[in-house]
Amino acid sequence: MRMTRSVGWFFLFMLIAFGSNSGRAEETATGNASLAAYLPSGAIGTLETAKLGPLIERIETSGALQMVLDSPQWREALKQDQVQKALAGKALAEGQLGMSLWQFAKTYLGDRMILGVYPPSQPGAQPDGVIIIRVNDAASLTRLWDRLTPLIPFAGDKVKIGDNAGGGRLITIDDVGQVVVRDRWIVICKVKSLLDQTLQNLAKPSTANSGLLESRAWKEMGTQLGTDHHIQLCVNMAGITQLAGHRFIPSKMDNPVFSLLFGGYLELAAGSPYLGSTLDIHENHFELKSTVAGDPKQLDAAHRPFVLEGEPVPRADVPSLKSPLNGFSLTRDFSKWYRNREALLDASLLPNFDKFETGLATFLPGRDLGEEVLPLLGQRLTIVTTPQSYTHLKGKPGVQLPGIALLLDLAKPAEANDVLNLFFQSVILISNFQAAQEGRQPFVLSSEAYHETQIAFAKYVKQPEGATLPISYNFQPASARVGNRYVFATSLELCRELVDTLKAEPTSPPASLATAQGDAVRDLYLELSPAIGADLLESNAQILTAQNLQQGKSAEQSAQELAAIFKILRQLTPVTFSSTRHADRWVLELRGGWK
Repeated sequence: MRMTRSVGWFFLFMLIAFGSNSGRAEETATGNASLAAYLPSGAIGTLETAKLGPLIERIETSGALQMVLDSPQWREALKQDQVQKALAGKALAEGQLGMSLWQFAKTYLGDRMILGVYPPSQPGAQPDGVIIIRVNDAASLTRLWDRLTPLIPFAGDKVKIGDNAGGGRLITIDDVGQVVVRDRWIVICKVKSLLDQTLQNLAKPSTANSGLLESRAWKEMGTQLGTDHHIQLCVNMAGITQLAGHRFIPSKMDNPVFSLLFGGYLELAAGSPYLGSTLDIHENHFELKSTVAGDPKQLDAAHRPFVLEGEPVPRADVPSLKSPLNGFSLTRDFSKWYRNREALLDASLLPNFDKFETGLATFLPGRDLGEEVLPLLGQRLTIVTTPQSYTHLKGKPGVQLPGIALLLDLAKPAEANDVLNLFFQSVILISNFQAAQEGRQPFVLSSEAYHETQIAFAKYVKQPEGATLPISYNFQPASARVGNRYVFATSLELCRELVDTLKAEPTSPPASLATAQGDAVRDLYLELSPAIGADLLESNAQILTAQNLQQGKSAEQSAQELAAIFKILRQLTPVTFSSTRHADRWVLELRGGWK
C-alpha cells in the first residue's frame, strides 16, 4: 500500500510535466504577466515563481555551489545513509528522464508557476488549492511522456489517464486530485468547480482575463511591488481575517523586543488589504522584501511611538567604522512606547517591567525610568561591534569577543549626560565588587581629553599579562558625549574611533536625516559583515578546534572544516536588513550578496 501511494506521488510530480498535442494550443499568457489573472476569485493567498530557468542555470554553474561540494562538510555528509539514498534516487530519476534534474527543473519549472490557496470547501477541512504551471515548450512535454509511459503499470489503480472534455489530457491521482494538461499549461486541483473555472480562464484571450488581479489585495500589491519577481507571495489579509473569524494579528504582543522592533509594521498589517513578499536574485546579490499597505500616520494613539514626526525625522543609520562586524540602529519614541506598554503588550509581561526598574535602581538610584530617564533620550538607538586589538593588555583573552558600543541620541544633552555618567560610574563600581569573585584585577576610573572630547574609561593599575587571559579581560569600559550622541563602549579603542567618526559628522550626515513630508523614512537598520565575522572566528580557531576534538574529529578534519567555513564566509558581502516607512506602505527588506 505504501509503495503504491509513493508511486502515485511520483506520478504527480512527473505528470505535471506531461503534455499532449491533442488539445488546441493555448498561448493566452505571455511575457511577465502574473498567472494570478487565471486563478478564480476568492483566494486567501498565492505563491508564484517566475524566470527560474536562468536562475537555476546560474546556481548550477556557480562557484559558490562548487565550493560547497568541495567542502569537507559535504564529503562528510556523503557518508550518511539518507544522503546516499537520495543520490541513488536522483541517479534513477535522471536515467529514466534522460536528463539531469538541473535540466529537468530548467525545462519544466523554469517559466512560471502559481499556487492559489482557497477557503476549504467543507467546514473543518484543509484549505483548497489550485496550481498552474506554464512550461517553456509544449513539445518537450510530449518527449517526457514517452519516457514515463513504461512506468504507468507500476502506479496501479492510483493513477488514471484519459482525455479532458475541454481538450488535452486528464490525469486523476487518488488522494491528490486531478491534473489537466493542455499544450504549455498544467493545472492541478482537487475541487472540480475551481478546476473548471481555471480552465475557462485559460481558454480566454489574455486581454479578457482579470481573475484574481481584480481583487483589492492583488491589485494593490501589483501596483506597489510589481509582478516581475523570481518569487512572490500575496496574502489576502481580509480573507484570512474572515476565515479565522477574528483579527488574525493580535492587538498586543507577547514579546516586548518584538513589539519595539515590529509593532508598527504588524499593526499596519492588521488593516492592510495584503501582506506581500518578493524575492529577486541577481548576478551577485539577492533582495527579499515584505510589504503591507496603508498610511502609517493613521495608526491609533497607542502605536504613535512607531511613527516619528517633526522636522527632521531621525533615520536609522550606523557610523562608519574601519572594520565593522555588525551594526544596528532603531528609531522610536522610546519614552512614549514605555508609557503605552499596557496597550501594546500582553498583561503577563507587565510585572517584568517592575522587576526591570527595580534592577535599574541599582545603577540609577532615585531615578524613575519612564518619567525621568527616557524623556532625556532622543529617538535613535544604535549598536555597533568591531574586532579588538587589545592594546590595554599584555596578551589576549583565550576567547576573543568583539568590541561593542551603544550610542544614544539625546533629547536634552546636558541633563542626559549627567544621568548617563552616573550610570557609567555605577557600572564600574559594581564591576569592581565582582572582580574578586571572577579572579581579575579591579578597574580604576580614569579620563582623557581625546580630540577635544572628554572620555571616561576604566583601566587596570597593572596591565594583565598572558596568552589566554579570562574572558572578562575583553572589556575596558569607556564612555563619551559627542554633541547630542552619548557613547557606551566595551573598549577604549572603539570609543575613540566613534569619537572620530561622530566628530566628522557633528550634526549627523544629511543621508541620515529624512523629512516627515511624505519621504521614505528608514526606522530600523541592521548590517552584518560575514568576512569580518570570519576574521573573528579565525582568531578563536584554537577554541573551535578544541570543541571539534571533543566531538571526536581529528585535528586535520577540524582544520579543513574551519578553513572551508572561513573561505565561504569571505565570499559573502555584507548582509543588511531594514524597515522603511512610506506614505502608503511599510517595507521590510533583507539584502545580501556574494563575490
